[in-house]
Amino acid sequence: MPFVVIITGIPGVGKSTITKLALQRTRAKFKLINFGDLMFEEALKLKLVKHRDEMRKLPLEVQRELQMNAAKKIAEMAKNYPILLDTHATIKTPHGYLLGLPYEVIKILNPNFIVIIEATPSEILGRRLRDLKRDRDVETEEQIQRHQDLNRAAAITYAMHSNALIKIIENHEDKGLEEAVNELVKILDLAVKEYA
Repeated sequence: MPFVVIITGIPGVGKSTITKLALQRTRAKFKLINFGDLMFEEALKLKLVKHRDEMRKLPLEVQRELQMNAAKKIAEMAKNYPILLDTHATIKTPHGYLLGLPYEVIKILNPNFIVIIEATPSEILGRRLRDLKRDRDVETEEQIQRHQDLNRAAAITYAMHSNALIKIIENHEDKGLEEAVNELVKILDLAVKEYA
């Protein structure tokens, strides 16, 4: 039975760090897939972009096609092993916010859990300012909070169409990382029972 856990959070929340640490501790043998990486690989092949952060500036119909193609690949992989899907619930584009997993995509993926990683806007802003590897838009704390609120709303919509459970994990600077990792491990360990 396919088992998919979606882990999401806005840029700078610590999603990738928590995910990598949790995978080292869980009993479940998940295949970690980054949704954006699959989209980026295809966009590169099609010579649509040169850098990952350019994808959010592509025409919306192109982004949606990349999303659908990535979802189909992931659904095939999920037939063979449990998937931990690192993705964004919403993507800020020059035209507004794009759902990271539109209806057609969520129906293909049919996740069991949707995990949202959150932190305070000031923590996220600080992490973004320290991450010089990425070309991120500059946002105020108010805009960061709005983005997190939109992620929650998107996750509820995704769960409505897939019957997934939603878990919100907080990743704060003061001892929050360890707690966040432990919470994610608990969810992933549920997959041992479900997927066995």
